[in-house]
Amino acid sequence: MASDSPKHILVVDDDELMRGFVREVLKINNFKITEASNGKAGLKEFRENTPDLVLTDIIMPEMEGISFIRELRSHNKEIPIIAMTGNVHGRMEEFLEISTQLGADEILRKPIKAKEFIDAIERLI
Repeated sequence: MASDSPKHILVVDDDELMRGFVREVLKINNFKITEASNGKAGLKEFRENTPDLVLTDIIMPEMEGISFIRELRSHNKEIPIIAMTGNVHGRMEEFLEISTQLGADEILRKPIKAKEFIDAIERLI
C-alpha cells in the first residue's frame, strides 16, 4: 500500500451539480477535494488548504475564473491550474484562450467527461 497521501484538488465552480460530479469522480480516483462556489471563496480555500492542483470554472458570480486565475498566479506561479467552461454566448474558446494566457495549464470544454479531467490532472501532478 502506498504511503503517499492522496493529492488534494481545489474545485472552484458555481454549479453545484458540476461540483458534485467532479467530487464523485475525484473520490473514486482517490483524490482529496476542497470545494468553492466562486473565485473569491476559492482564493480563501487556496490560502487555508494549499492544494496540489486547482480546477476552476470561468463563468461564476462574485469573482469569475479569469480574475481568479490572475490572482492565483500573482501569488503562486507553480500550482497547476485547469480551467473549464461551457459555451457562454458563443465565447467559450475566447474565455479558454484568455485563461491559458493568464496561466492555466490545461483547458477543458464542458460538458466534460470523467476520463478527460482525470487524464488532465494526471498530466499535471
